[in-house]
Order: sequence, then C-alpha cells, then structure tokens
Amino acid sequence: MATAEIFRDLSLLLTVAVVSHFVIRKFRQPTIIGEIGIGVLLGPTVLGAMKISAFDSNLIESFAALGAIFLLFLVGLESDFRSIYTRTNFSVALGGVLLPFVVGFAAAYVMVPTSAWGPTGQQFTVAAFAGAALVATSTAIAASILLEIGMMRERVARTIMGAAVVDDILGLLVLSIVVGASGPGGIDLGGVAILTVSAGAFIVIASVVGLYFFSRIVVRIQAAGRRLGLMHGGFSIALAITFFYAFVAELIGLSAIVGAFLAGTMFASTPLREDFQEGARYLGSVFTPIFFISMGVLVNLWNVAAAPELVVFGIVLAAIAIGAKVVGCAIPARLSRMTTRESVAVGLGMAPRGEVGLIVALTALTAGVIGDALFSVIVLVMIVVSVVPAPFFKRTLLQIAAERGADAPATPDPPPPP
Repeated sequence: MATAEIFRDLSLLLTVAVVSHFVIRKFRQPTIIGEIGIGVLLGPTVLGAMKISAFDSNLIESFAALGAIFLLFLVGLESDFRSIYTRTNFSVALGGVLLPFVVGFAAAYVMVPTSAWGPTGQQFTVAAFAGAALVATSTAIAASILLEIGMMRERVARTIMGAAVVDDILGLLVLSIVVGASGPGGIDLGGVAILTVSAGAFIVIASVVGLYFFSRIVVRIQAAGRRLGLMHGGFSIALAITFFYAFVAELIGLSAIVGAFLAGTMFASTPLREDFQEGARYLGSVFTPIFFISMGVLVNLWNVAAAPELVVFGIVLAAIAIGAKVVGCAIPARLSRMTTRESVAVGLGMAPRGEVGLIVALTALTAGVIGDALFSVIVLVMIVVSVVPAPFFKRTLLQIAAERGADAPATPDPPPPP
C-alpha cells in the first residue's frame, strides 16, 4: 500500500470517527455505537454493495489491533492488581461461560438448517461452534464506557475487568475443545491441558515479573531520562513491554489484549501512572476508534438477507447471547454480596462480545463447519450484542453513581463568623 494512501485513509477514518462522536453524543449514547455504525456503512453492506472500496482492509486491521492494545493498557493502568484474581471474579466468569454455551448450543442444535452447514459440518459441531462464539467477553466496550464516565476504580469495574481475564481463558479452552471435537481425531485432551497450563503460567509469571521487576526498571529509566532531558523514555519502554506481553499472549493462544491489560496493571501502583494514562489516552484517541470501526466493517447484511431461514435464528441467538450472559454473570455477583443494581451492571458489562467470538466464527468458516451465511449471522450477532447492552450499561452505572452520591454524608455547614 502506497504511503499516500495510508495518509488518506487515516485522515478519512479519524474524521468520520469524530463526526460520529458528535452525532451520537446528541442522543446521549456511548461513542462506540457511532464508530461501529460507521464501520457498517464503510463495509460490504453499503459501500461494498456499490462496488466502492473506501479503505484497505489490512490497514484497518493493523490499526484496529493497536487501538485495542492501547485501550486495554489504559484499562490496566486504572486497575488494582490485587483485585483481579478473586473468587468473585472466577465465579462471575464461570457463570458467564457455561450458561451462554449451553443455551447457545441447544438453540443452534434445534434451529440451524442443514443448508447453513459447511462442507464438513455436522449438527453437533455446528451447534458447538455457535455456543462457543457466545462465551468470551470483549472488555474493550465495557472499558471504554467505564473510562468515559470515570468509574474505572469502582467495584463493578474491578469485577468486570478481573472476570473478563478469566473469561478469556475459559473461552479459549472451550474453543480448543470444540475445534478438537470437530476434527477427525476427536478432542485432544493433551492440547487442552497444555493451553490451560500455559495460560495460567503466563498470567502468574507476567504479573509477578511485571510487578516486581519491569515496573521498577521503568521507573528508574524514567527518572534517569528526566535528568538527561528525555521526558518519555519510561513511557516508551512501558509500551515496548506492553507489545511484548501482547506478543506472548498471542503466541500461547490467548488474546493480545489480555497481555496489554496485564502490562497496564504492573504500572498502576507506580508514581508514573498518571503520566502513562495521559500518553495512552492520546494514542487511544487515534487508534481505538478504528478498532470499533473494524467491528462494523465485518458485517455483511446481504449475506444474511440471502438466507431468510437464518434471520429468526439470528434474533434468537442475539437474545440468548445477551440474556444468558447477564443472568450467568449477575447471579454469582449477587451471591458475592454485590447490590442488585451492581450485579446487573456486571452482567451488562460482560455481555459484549468481540475478538474471541469473531475468531470462533472465522475458525468454523475456515474449517468448513459453517457456510458464509451462518458466518455473517454470527458476526452480526457479535455486533448486536456489543451495541445493544451499551446504553443500558451506561445508564445503570450512572444510577449506581447517583446512589453513591445520595448516600454520601452531608458536609456540615461552616460555623458563622464571630
């Protein structure tokens, strides 16, 4: 791709993203809804149908990946490392994995017609992939809303972000089991065990090494750089560590954003946190909108329209994806002594799906288990369940914040002057 075309595409992408922000804020909705909507317009549904190729897909994919990395690095900076690995987070993640998978599997097993199967598809494997696509939460959407309204350090946010890390691991374990079941040799228990051990080892080692080694190194580099007039040396090294963590996470089969999130948590308790937050916010303002635009670009409504028998299934699957996730996460949260409203907020925050769900759908398509029409339906469901809960999630968070404000003790009036 020519350099001039890169500059042109970035100019247009950032312009339409900002315009969408202004428009969607008029309706008091999260900005991500406008960004995803722009992606639908720029993708095969609208411009693609008119044989117009507005942007290079490789460019969008690359910059979208950077946007997700910077967003989750910023979320990690807002998170307390010690609050991630708790019994509450694990129970919330487990409930949010099991219930959507079971209900999604049952719905697909009953409703998906044979015409939607791929060349190697069978009733069990098609249903298993559909259920697996509903498992993993996308933290990017919940994180962007929590950051937008300044509630990243609330108990709800800590539960969502901590459970999402566990959720991502469990989701990939489900995917590995489903892929093994769809292959000629059946489930590879050894592969599942290796993935489990490697994922757990990475999280523990990355967290401990980052907290007790990398964070101290970065603080020293920042201090030494300032004495020499190099103001951003520590931030640059911190980003280098973030990309390294993302690389290792991808290498062992996790999502790269898990690595970015862990990298952010190691600097959350350092004196550099606020400086790093400012730098990450500037980078995120450039790249993160492209991440959400890329989600909309994946939607092709024409493929869905060509298979009307899948429309009802898509509606049912979207309802299951939202309802099962909210119920599956809210009940363990409520049992962990969170308030009813906080529990609902946790469920709504865990409802959006993202990169892991899309990976599941793409894996099923590549393996020939599902056809193009069913692939488009699953991708569309991923978008719908990412967009629909967002305004309800934001409204619930604002209600929680209002309740906290109302419960705060009143400040006594100052004594009258003598």
